[in-house]
Amino acid sequence: NGLVMTATVNAPAKINGKTITLKEGVDYTVNVSKATKAGARVYYRVTGMGKYSGTILNATKVAAQTKFSAKAAAKTYTGKAQTTKVTVTYGGKVLKRGTDYKITGTVRATKAGKYTVKVTGINNFKGTKTITYTINKAAQKSVKVVANNKTKTVKVTGVKGEAKVTYTTSNPTKVSVKNGKVTVKKGVKKGTKVKVTVKVAETKNYKAYTKSVYYVVK
Repeated sequence: NGLVMTATVNAPAKINGKTITLKEGVDYTVNVSKATKAGARVYYRVTGMGKYSGTILNATKVAAQTKFSAKAAAKTYTGKAQTTKVTVTYGGKVLKRGTDYKITGTVRATKAGKYTVKVTGINNFKGTKTITYTINKAAQKSVKVVANNKTKTVKVTGVKGEAKVTYTTSNPTKVSVKNGKVTVKKGVKKGTKVKVTVKVAETKNYKAYTKSVYYVVK
């Protein structure tokens, strides 16, 4: 699982009452056994050389790694349940769920919002990382706005999520729109052009949407 046992040997020696640190390869050699699982023992042998002699044999345990990283992929609302992809890595290597870590929390959801996942190391890894991911609101991609001066309407279709629709005009003293029905004030000349702005409100799962069209008085 990418675990590497690194042994740093500090070899002090006392000469005339003073403690000095010896140099590996000059004053001593080190042999270290291999181990890949947390809790396993690693044995190391320090043997004097040059001006020094003697051998020291000792052991230490491989500690479980805690410096792993975790992230969860964002999603966009679709109306269906979606499962986020959780990626856990250590030293550039992707770890395995069930072997190196376990997951708790909300990994599958439907509605737009922020969700929390906990990744807990097991076996050769320990510790818990709390991460979040977001199901983003979807865009109102299906909305169509059509102004019709024959029926005196501004028709809006394709709105999702029961979003509220409002209308404003560039000249409300001449033309106004309410619930898609156009009212032309008295005295307004034929051919008068007014911009109608349609706003689809943001909902829990959809982003806001704005579209402008021109209504020509007939």
